[in-house]
Amino acid sequence: MTMDKDLVNEIRHARVALEEALANSGFSVSQQDLNLVYTYFFNTHPGMASENLIGKTDEDWLKDGEAAKLTKPKRRALDGKKGIREVFKSTLNGGKVGDIYYNDIRVEPIGVDGDVVGIYTVAIDITAFQKALMRLEKLNGELLEHLDYKLGIEDKKPQISKAKSNPPIKE
Repeated sequence: MTMDKDLVNEIRHARVALEEALANSGFSVSQQDLNLVYTYFFNTHPGMASENLIGKTDEDWLKDGEAAKLTKPKRRALDGKKGIREVFKSTLNGGKVGDIYYNDIRVEPIGVDGDVVGIYTVAIDITAFQKALMRLEKLNGELLEHLDYKLGIEDKKPQISKAKSNPPIKE
């Protein structure tokens, strides 16, 4: 099968435009084969490996327990032949040791002639959002405790937290 030269150039141009749009966006796109070996990986961010992942698996760059958690939805996408969406938490290696990162991942099977031949994964860095949400949930819990006391539902006045205020979220 030969492709028209103009069509090939159009496809190349579209890919370059897409990669330019994704660069530094907090979105990463990857492709893995049936053995979950990376065949394509574009645009890592601080919560992901900063090394070249082509030819590697999740076990090569994530801690054991985290690799298993990330591999599980990928296997379900391969086996179930439909997409999977999850939030994935990692304590990785791209930033400071012990930093926690959150990604909203979408895993889609790649079908060719009715057979699944691999997966695409899109990961969106939602670390700042997730940390802000956790702070809001904590604050909401404290406010509800005070509200219960004010409404007479609780007899004991809640203790006001003397902890330092939360540091700003790293962007």
